[in-house]
Amino acid sequence: MIPDEFTNANFENYQRTSQIQEDMYDLTKRYLQEYKMTTNENGEKEKTVSSHNFGLIAVFGEQRMKELPSAERAAVKQQHNNFGIGKTHLQIALAKRLIKDGFNVLVISDVTFMDELIQARMMNDEGEQLNRLLYAATNADVLIWDDIGKVKWSEAKESLYYQIINERYRKQKPIVFNSNEDRGTLAEKVGYAAASRLIGQCGKYLLEAEGTDWRIKKGAS
Repeated sequence: MIPDEFTNANFENYQRTSQIQEDMYDLTKRYLQEYKMTTNENGEKEKTVSSHNFGLIAVFGEQRMKELPSAERAAVKQQHNNFGIGKTHLQIALAKRLIKDGFNVLVISDVTFMDELIQARMMNDEGEQLNRLLYAATNADVLIWDDIGKVKWSEAKESLYYQIINERYRKQKPIVFNSNEDRGTLAEKVGYAAASRLIGQCGKYLLEAEGTDWRIKKGAS
């Protein structure tokens, strides 16, 4: 499900007003080239899907920022801001392009999806709803995971993160993700084993990004 805020997001209307936005845009377009939809001699469609994950994460994570003394927090936030720099816009644009090309893409928002999984675990339906959600997340050609690591940690959620990430790692199915956490704090939120697979499978498609929050900038203009 595409967040309402990004219903109209595409590559053409992505604002590249800073170097980090140029870098994120260029990396996303390079990643897109890893996907191909071709037609074989029998007229059947054949998909080539990237074996890499693609991640846009923070230099200085939100969790690390929260642990700072309040007197230091504002200055560090200004120096290492990761919010509102265009991560989700680009990855939704990527999702739309892949869907248009014929790929099966699932877009999930971390807080909403993890809450749905936890609720499904508690349902008295012999795991039917939970299995349905997990099947969709582990079998889509591409999983777009917006704001991963945002939800409050729990042992149950860490187990679910691992189940999904490990299954896609095992099947060599890519996860495209963004986060306001850095490498270290993301591992604390999703679990070290899951983070190792998630980040390790990115290769050259992992970018630690920070810059000006366009939402605040737009509001001030």
